[in-house]
Amino acid sequence: MRLASYWRTSKQRLSLIGEECPQCGARLFPPRDICPKCNGPANIPFRFSGKGVVYSFSTVYTAPEGFQEYAPYVVALVKLDEGPMVAAQLTDVESDEVQIGMPV
Repeated sequence: MRLASYWRTSKQRLSLIGEECPQCGARLFPPRDICPKCNGPANIPFRFSGKGVVYSFSTVYTAPEGFQEYAPYVVALVKLDEGPMVAAQLTDVESDEVQIGMPV
């Protein structure tokens, strides 16, 4: 399995489908039945843009078995423009180019 493919194996990860709370407008990822902000039902599907900024990151130099050929690679916490934070592998960027606050 390609490492980038791992992060894209579910519909929520591939399309960044979350939910929006109809009561308070909170946008949630991953989807959940109850809004953690107002405890109301969070049942409106919401597609996130996938754009945000790097909040934190780590470069993996010693990869787990099966992924050694892809090292080094960067895994980051990305704060999406719409609010939630997601973990993702950063692709199409060299590991030494990644910085906190960098737009992705």
